[in-house]
Amino acid sequence: MTLACRNTQEVLHNGSKAVLRICINNTINPPYQSARNPEEEPVIPDAAVFDQDNASLPPAHAERLPTVAECAIHLELLETLFHLRQQILQSGDIDKTMGTTPNRQTKTGYNGDTKTFKDDTLESRRQTKWPKFIEFAVVRFLDWRARLAKEGDKGDAFTLPPLDVIMVWHTFLLNPLLFNKHCRTEKLYELPLPWQAIHKCINNGDWSFAPQAEAGADSLSLFELFSTWDSYLADRRSDVKSKLSLASIGTDLFDTTQTDSASNFPSILSSLTSSSTRTRKPQLITREDLKTLPATNPVRAHVEMFLSVDANLARELKAAVLRQNSFIDKMHSHLWIRSPSLQDTLARSLSRYSQFLLLMRRNRGKMMVPTLDIDLAWHTHQCAASGYVQETKKRVGRFVNHDDSIGKGDLDTGSGETRRLWRLQFGGEYHICGCWDCEMLTSEIEKEFKYRGGADDEDETYQIDMQAVAERVDNKVRFYRAVEAARRKGHALPVSRSQKPERVL
Repeated sequence: MTLACRNTQEVLHNGSKAVLRICINNTINPPYQSARNPEEEPVIPDAAVFDQDNASLPPAHAERLPTVAECAIHLELLETLFHLRQQILQSGDIDKTMGTTPNRQTKTGYNGDTKTFKDDTLESRRQTKWPKFIEFAVVRFLDWRARLAKEGDKGDAFTLPPLDVIMVWHTFLLNPLLFNKHCRTEKLYELPLPWQAIHKCINNGDWSFAPQAEAGADSLSLFELFSTWDSYLADRRSDVKSKLSLASIGTDLFDTTQTDSASNFPSILSSLTSSSTRTRKPQLITREDLKTLPATNPVRAHVEMFLSVDANLARELKAAVLRQNSFIDKMHSHLWIRSPSLQDTLARSLSRYSQFLLLMRRNRGKMMVPTLDIDLAWHTHQCAASGYVQETKKRVGRFVNHDDSIGKGDLDTGSGETRRLWRLQFGGEYHICGCWDCEMLTSEIEKEFKYRGGADDEDETYQIDMQAVAERVDNKVRFYRAVEAARRKGHALPVSRSQKPERVL
């Protein structure tokens, strides 16, 4: 889009930074009134973006590209996972359960005065909580997957699993080669991520997740289990408590220094598989120790889950979930789910993804590196494994894997080559900024072209009132930023000033 030039973007970016500082620091009174009740609060994101006429669409596992609604719910899920990670890292209760306490040093000065110093290692030690959470999530997912396979075909009834299980399921789907290798003959292969069911569980105001009720050990929120782990070991012998401490569970299973031999099984669990004497030291827990806990005890149930998992697959899934942190962080940084041009941004990303697949077809053998918006559409497509395989074969002529383990150097080289090929093929710029201002500007210019009947750029009689476009962009982005700042500070949400109704196109 020639009107969205670099100078225009720089002006927008500089202005938006100033507005953002004002919103966050509240250095001046915002030009908005506060909502007096929930009915007056602005609905952001607009609920309409999540609606789709399911009757008019083929099933998600059929051969088709994803929809705007599915991409929007995907953004909701990613933002919910971002907040889950922050909640875990900041939890004092889980700090206590994991034994992560401050190691403060108190020193006495020359004059006898004392000073207690801050523990500079605390924050880095708190980071171990998220990998441990992922380890349990992986085991819970593999247990859920095994139970799903045993159920077989029992009609269309399906109960959504807990959020941590969904997180691992989602990551598994984003590694198509690995997923196909392990699940090609399973019921799970034909089961797409149930976007609408996920949407119903997410509160996109505070990004909490209210799961559907389900019987079984994994029905308990994993966050809740981590927070209350020690309470399930109350009144037990001290040696049993020590052996079953949260930090020790699964340590050997997820030890990446071990080989891929099937004999490498976690020592915390290996003693449970046989009563014979073992030479591996230390033996952390015995079957008799575990029997001191009731069968319904969540700690016992989760330790027993580790017995049946594929150790190699578990390690691969843990590594894959950790790699997804980067993409989730980028989605949170752009926060398209709260953008004023959310629907247009997603529609453009799907259009560009379709072109991306065409570029793959015409440049066989070259590594194509997606932009962030294309990658979002690509990820959403992969969340319906069966349909993804068939659709990519039809559009690209082959199965398309998604490898998120490629190093930065190769990605940079591939990105530059993809940009060159995109320009040659489609005559436009490949990389986009993706910020709210630029996305809103693009949307407004597209509306102008649509309203004017798509007049040609060289038509001297056709002019866009860029002053009016800039004002609309500024007003809308400014308001959406004010709403987001109010949310983060826990303030009442602002109400938009009365404006002229938008043109209906």
